[in-house]
Amino acid sequence: MKAILLAAVLATMGQSATAREFSYPIKAGMPATVTTNGGEHERATVRVGSGSEQALGEFDEEIDEMLAVDIDHDGYQDLVLGQSGGGSQVVSRLFLYRPDNGGFQEIRHPGGDASPCHGFVNLSFHAERPEFSVACRYGAGSHGFEEYVLRPDGTVHATSWTTQALFELETAQAELTYRFTDGGAIDGIDIEGEGSPLEDGVVPVSKLDMYDAPDVNARPSMTAADNEPLQVVAVRPRGWLQVRTAGDALKWVRYGDLRVDKHRYQPAPPAEGGLELTLFNYLDEWDDEESGGRFTLGLDNHGAAPITLPAPRVWLLLINERGDRIVHPLLLADRIALGPAHGPAGTSGIALADAPVRWQPDEGNDGKPAYMIRENEASFVPVLPELAKGRYRMTAVVTDPGGLQAPLYSNEVEIDYPFPKR
Repeated sequence: MKAILLAAVLATMGQSATAREFSYPIKAGMPATVTTNGGEHERATVRVGSGSEQALGEFDEEIDEMLAVDIDHDGYQDLVLGQSGGGSQVVSRLFLYRPDNGGFQEIRHPGGDASPCHGFVNLSFHAERPEFSVACRYGAGSHGFEEYVLRPDGTVHATSWTTQALFELETAQAELTYRFTDGGAIDGIDIEGEGSPLEDGVVPVSKLDMYDAPDVNARPSMTAADNEPLQVVAVRPRGWLQVRTAGDALKWVRYGDLRVDKHRYQPAPPAEGGLELTLFNYLDEWDDEESGGRFTLGLDNHGAAPITLPAPRVWLLLINERGDRIVHPLLLADRIALGPAHGPAGTSGIALADAPVRWQPDEGNDGKPAYMIRENEASFVPVLPELAKGRYRMTAVVTDPGGLQAPLYSNEVEIDYPFPKR
């Protein structure tokens, strides 16, 4: 595709803010002149030939890049006005020339804040079709891609958006690619990278509970079996994914249920000579001022060899009085190195967690009060989800993709929920 960069615009960078005029050919024998006023809130107008001025719009920063390109491949050069703000991210506005009325029509970005780039950033136009792409980078862990097709009416249809998401208890962000139908609805979300749920689009556990609503206290309305195909269609806060089944039903699943196979869990004593995870029953003893209302979890090595866990994740598995199982992501612990059982004193065991439970605002949930424990020096995490009132059996689970071949389960304790709010 032939594109004309108006170098004169770039040459004016650093000059005083004054009105400027720049000319380019819409096509042979049809010149156009773009004028910017150079003010604090810059305004741009365009005149085709000897016609009257047409307003293009107001801009919050100086226009420092201008491109003439046939975006819709109709034989007429359209207009791209860009603002870099002195950085590498060029945010542009697009204007189609309409030969039927001799005017310009702005192509509006359809995504707003929901899109990865929030605008037409660092544009790249297709050489043969009325399509273009967007690419932005706002930090080491924040970048996005957007693909668009231009419709005859001057609107654009997104075909895909790519962004990142950090799922609970993961150390690296996963890459999310949203695919759209022609009508603009989400057709599916492909998730790749560390912590990717439903890798290869199939269920990774023996049985997956599915719900009609993203509610931790709801009863499952369906289940899916190991290797059954599911397509993610929505990602929601607090660890919920909406999925489409092979039968086209829309259901909700929890991210934790894809990481811990809760239906395989059976209470059993710890294996001799291996790791032992001990959950202390202090949450059911709130009258004990010494230890009550405290979450304490210990890990001990009873084996003859040292053990290292590079990135241990701690989950809680709760079973209510109806037998429903709930997986709750608790915390991502630091690297653990345990010595052998008969090594120097104090090297074969560690407290994975030992913190008082506090009723305080949960900053990760719009400041709504919750039972919180300290995760590290800077943050707190909910020790439990907002459960229905009742009696629960609870066990802790440790997973580590680099250090454990199978989840490690603690002993069971019983608790009443809710706790006192002290």
